[in-house]
Amino acid sequence: MNTLIIYDSTGTILSSPITGGYIKPTGELHYLEVEITEGKVVTRVDTTKMPHVPVYEDIPKTELEKLQEQVENLTQANAELTSIVAMGNTNA
Repeated sequence: MNTLIIYDSTGTILSSPITGGYIKPTGELHYLEVEITEGKVVTRVDTTKMPHVPVYEDIPKTELEKLQEQVENLTQANAELTSIVAMGNTNA
């Protein structure tokens, strides 16, 4: 997804589809048009490099995603325990 990011001299993002609030800029305003890959978000812009470089991070998991992962892990652990108990009963 192509998006326009407006940022100040410190690399703080002032305007993008991600930010919702207002931040007073420090120094000059700059912009970048960047491609944001799925599952990533631009958190700031590294202004120490020329040309300036966006800094990407993974989008944090939602509570629902965390719970789904926990259910999958518990289901797998339960299956393993059931298998261990079933093997124990056949050896007795």
